Amino acid sequence: MTLNEKGISKREIFTQLKQKQTQDFDWRTGRIFCSVYPAGKEIEEIAKEAYTMFLTENPVDPTLFPSLRDMETEVVAMCSDVLQGGKEAVGSLTTGGTESILLAIKTAKNRAKALNPTQTEFEIIIPYSIHSAFFKACDYFEVKPVVIPLTEDFKADAKAVENAITNNTILIAASAPSYVFGVVDPIREIGEIAIKNNLLFHIDACIGGVVLGFNRLAGMKNVPEFDFSIPGVTSISMDLHKYGYTAKGCSVLMHKDKTYRKHQYYACSEWTGYTLVNPTILSTKTGGPIAAAWAVMKFLGQDGYCDISRITMDTTARFISGINAIDGLKVVGNPEVSLFSFTTTKGNPYDLFDELNDKGWFVQFQLSNDYCPANLHLTVSKIHEGLVDEFLLDLKTCVEKVQKKGLVKKTTEKVTIEAVKKLAQNLSPENFEKIGKILGFSNGKVPEKLALINRIMDVLPPDTVRNTLIDYMNDFYTLNEER
Repeated sequence: MTLNEKGISKREIFTQLKQKQTQDFDWRTGRIFCSVYPAGKEIEEIAKEAYTMFLTENPVDPTLFPSLRDMETEVVAMCSDVLQGGKEAVGSLTTGGTESILLAIKTAKNRAKALNPTQTEFEIIIPYSIHSAFFKACDYFEVKPVVIPLTEDFKADAKAVENAITNNTILIAASAPSYVFGVVDPIREIGEIAIKNNLLFHIDACIGGVVLGFNRLAGMKNVPEFDFSIPGVTSISMDLHKYGYTAKGCSVLMHKDKTYRKHQYYACSEWTGYTLVNPTILSTKTGGPIAAAWAVMKFLGQDGYCDISRITMDTTARFISGINAIDGLKVVGNPEVSLFSFTTTKGNPYDLFDELNDKGWFVQFQLSNDYCPANLHLTVSKIHEGLVDEFLLDLKTCVEKVQKKGLVKKTTEKVTIEAVKKLAQNLSPENFEKIGKILGFSNGKVPEKLALINRIMDVLPPDTVRNTLIDYMNDFYTLNEER
C-alpha cells in the first residue's frame, strides 16, 4: 500500500475508520475482563473532552504550557493523598505502568552509581509473581533480576528477600497486588529489610493501587497495607488509566521525597539544541492524558471513587463465590483486590477459554507456572456489576461442555505436540518459522481456536515460547493484503 496521491474526504475517512472498528471487541458491552476499565458514559465523555482540549499541547517544555505543569502537579498531589505520601512525596505522570516501572529501576541504578561510582554490576530482588515489566526494565538497563520464591499464600517470601541481598543489590520490589494471584506481598516485613540494608523499596501498585487506596478511604475491612505509611517504602507506581478510569496513557510514579526523584531525571548538555531535561522516558507527547486524568479525578472526587470501589469489590466477591460453586472450577488462592485467576479441576482451561470466546466473553488465559496450573484471569471493574449472573450461567454451560468433551487426546494432536517438541530441540530460524506455522501463527493471522496452541506452548521451553512469540509479532505487524 502506498500513500494516496490525493486526500480523501473527512466523511470517507470516518466511514473507513468505523469499518475497521467493526473488527474490534466491543468493550462497552462489558463482556471483556482485561485492557479496558469502563466506569460509565459520563466519565468517558469527560475524559475524551479534556483529552482533546489538550491534544496538541506538549509537556516537553513546561514554560510553554504551564497549564499542563499545574495539572500534573495537582494530579500527583491527589495521588499522594491516596497513597498517604504526606507533604514530602513527589511524582511524575508517565504513559503507563511499564514506563513507571522502567523509571523506578533507572532511578535505583542512577542512585547506586551516585553513591558508589565504582559499582559495575547491579541487581534487583523481585518475587516470582512480579509483573513482566520488571524483566523488561532489567533488559533495557542491564540490571540482573534476582527472583525469589513465594510462600504458600502466593506472596513474596520475606526471608528469601533478605537472603538474596548482595553488594550489588540496588532495589527490592513487591506487588500490591500481583497480577496472577491478586494478593499483596508482605510490604511491612520487606520494608524493614529495606531499611536495615539501606535499599530502595518499590511497590508495584500499577493495577491495584487506586482500588486499595480507596478501599481504605471507604472504610472497608482487612485492606492490605501497601503505601507510604509503611516505613521503608521509597517509591510506588500506580496506573490512573486502569482503576482511576482516566484516558489511556496515564500512570504515576511516586517517590517518598525529592532526594529520590532527582535520580529519575535525564538532562543533556552535550548537544547544540534546546535545553533538554526529561523526568520521563518520552520527551514530546500529547498533554491529553494529563488533562483527562485531572478532569476525571476532579469529577469523581473521593466519594465517587469510594463508591466505585465498593461496587467493584462486591462484584468481585460475587464472581469468586459463583465460580467456586461450579463443579470443576477453583479460584486460585484468596484474592485481596478486584482481579483473580481460576483453574479447572476437570477438563482443560484452554478449552474453556475457547468455549467462552464462542459465547462472546473474553477472559485472559495464562500458562501454568511453578505455583499453579494453567488458568483463566478476570480483571473486574464497575461495568461488570450487572453481568455477574449472565457470565456465571454461560460459564457453567461452557464447563459442562468441556467436561463432556474431556481432555482432547486425538492421535493428530499427539503427533503435533511431538513434532513441535522435536523442532524446539534445534532453535534455528527455520525451525521457529515451522513452529509458528504449526501453531497457526503465520501471515499475521490469529487462529480462531487457541486450546491446542496453548497446550503446546505450555510444554515448550521458555526460550522457544519467547522467540516464537517474537517471530509471530514481527510478522503480525507487517502489512498483508490477504489478511
